[in-house]
Amino acid sequence: MNRPHALSTTLALAALAALLAACGGGGDGTSTAAPPAPAPSPTPTPPPPAVQRTVRVQVDTALAGGESFQFTLGTQTATVSATSTPVGFATPLAEGSSYTVSQTSGPRACTLSANRTGTIASADVLVTASCGTPAATSLLAGELRGPIGTQVTVRNNGADSQALTIPPWPGSSDVYSVQSFSFTAPLTDGSAYAVTLANVAASQSCSVYKGASGTMPVAAGALKAGCEWNHDHVSRSTGNALGTRFESWKPTIGGNAQYGEGRFVAFSSSATGLSPNGHRQVFWRDRMTGETRLVSTDAAGTAGNANSDRAQISADGLTVVFESYASNLVTGDTNGVRDVFRWSAANGTLPTGVERVSVTATGTQANAESHSARVSADGRIVVFATEASNLMNGASGTNIIRRDMQTGTHTIVSANGSGTAVGGQRPSISADGNRIAFWSFASDITSGDNNGLWDIFVYQHDNASRRRISLRADGGERNQGTDSTSGVQQPVISGNGRFVVYPTSSSNVVSGDTNGAIDLFMVDLDGNEGVTRISVSSTGAQGNADSGTGSYWDFTALSHDGSWIAFASRATNFGTTVSSGLNLFLRNRGTGQVRALTDSTVDVDEVAMTPSANYIAFGAGTQLDGRFASTGLFAHFTGLGRAFYWVD
Repeated sequence: MNRPHALSTTLALAALAALLAACGGGGDGTSTAAPPAPAPSPTPTPPPPAVQRTVRVQVDTALAGGESFQFTLGTQTATVSATSTPVGFATPLAEGSSYTVSQTSGPRACTLSANRTGTIASADVLVTASCGTPAATSLLAGELRGPIGTQVTVRNNGADSQALTIPPWPGSSDVYSVQSFSFTAPLTDGSAYAVTLANVAASQSCSVYKGASGTMPVAAGALKAGCEWNHDHVSRSTGNALGTRFESWKPTIGGNAQYGEGRFVAFSSSATGLSPNGHRQVFWRDRMTGETRLVSTDAAGTAGNANSDRAQISADGLTVVFESYASNLVTGDTNGVRDVFRWSAANGTLPTGVERVSVTATGTQANAESHSARVSADGRIVVFATEASNLMNGASGTNIIRRDMQTGTHTIVSANGSGTAVGGQRPSISADGNRIAFWSFASDITSGDNNGLWDIFVYQHDNASRRRISLRADGGERNQGTDSTSGVQQPVISGNGRFVVYPTSSSNVVSGDTNGAIDLFMVDLDGNEGVTRISVSSTGAQGNADSGTGSYWDFTALSHDGSWIAFASRATNFGTTVSSGLNLFLRNRGTGQVRALTDSTVDVDEVAMTPSANYIAFGAGTQLDGRFASTGLFAHFTGLGRAFYWVD
């Protein structure tokens, strides 16, 4: 009974031994147990993440429009363009980090708050900047002056632009007006500006004539631009009835600083729409208002009953003298010959009617013709040619009379040393009426006149002297050239009385005159320039044809100081492209520059000039004013000074 139990025990022990062997027990019946595995190390707890703080910058002072300031934080940049508005740097900084905020640009230096540098603590950082007071800004404003309808673009600093059109004056019929303008972009005080014009019509000349560039701010009225017609057709009525070159004559132009140089013109015309009766009549035109006024009328406004012609306007533009065959302009005109008349608005009103100039000191009408009138700048002194013996102490022939319209006194200009009238024609008067240049064939006006030729003389009223000026440059007698010994020529004296220009074909007035043509010579009466030939090219080449032409018409004009000479010439080597024709040229006495004002095979007519040479008036047989398909009389703006409407 006990054996089976013993076997079970044995078997159990054997199984245990096998198990131990399998687990690495010794073969000697003993066992080696594996060492216990070490306990794993504990995982460290990570530190909490660093707190990030934002750095901002804020400008606390006022900013002007368009201003901005730039600040840096390390490599980061923040731009502030509004006041009291914080701007943060893009990347925050951790607490404990050091930082520095700096200004890198801006219109002014800023003072940053004390916390501009430091260590990031437990709050965001706001750095404030005090950037001072911004410079004041203002708008650049000005005005454009010129003919109504003018279109032009004004630009500032090549960018800010405005297209302008000059509108009519409200309630006015004037043909010139003003357009105010203001650029849209404000400019900081102290900044520079430069105004230019663009898109100017080919028929006009435009300029920023006052305050074209400078520094802001600009006072009111300091910036002005203007436009003017290059050629204005002036032989037209108030309603623009046109007088062509072939029915209109003798344009003259005037206007002083008060009214504008070149504003007024005078001319004669028989054109339909101008002349009410088909006779040549004399007109005065106000280019600013567009009014053309008939001046060859009686006190009731009735036009002359015969031809009136050869108008001459005073330099101030307010007086017109002319010759007329009409017998109805003044009462008592019964002599049946040409007389000289004066129309004057010098008292500030536009009169109707005229006064007769060619009368004796007591008012008796002349007993023969009077003509070829010229007038001083203020309209007071009138000189004219006359055949009337009762105007020259019983003398005969044609002589020059100087009449003071204020005192009524007469002086015989073309007289010899004893005061006897000996003959003279073609007067030209200085602005003050003191000097008068004239032509004469007489040999006894001055001593030593032995050439047997016509000569040019200058009478000086304040000392009653007369001098002969048509001499060679060395003071000797000139030769005849191809002139007639008694051919009549027209001298022209400058407004200041210093220079006289006259035409002659004499070949020995100056050296090197070999062209065999009529040339123009200038005589300096007071200075050291002597006698010079002015009808030469810009390079000094003599003309290859006649200049001044020596006809009855006035083909030469001088500026007041003699700096500019306008003259007609048939020479083709002065800058024209045509091979024939009488063209108009403008020469600068000082530089010798010559520029062609016309370039046509159709002859120009008589020429007149304003005192500063800003305008030249002349007749042309071609269309020059694009608004009117017509020949006629024109006022040409030279651009040498301000147009009459370009006022301060």
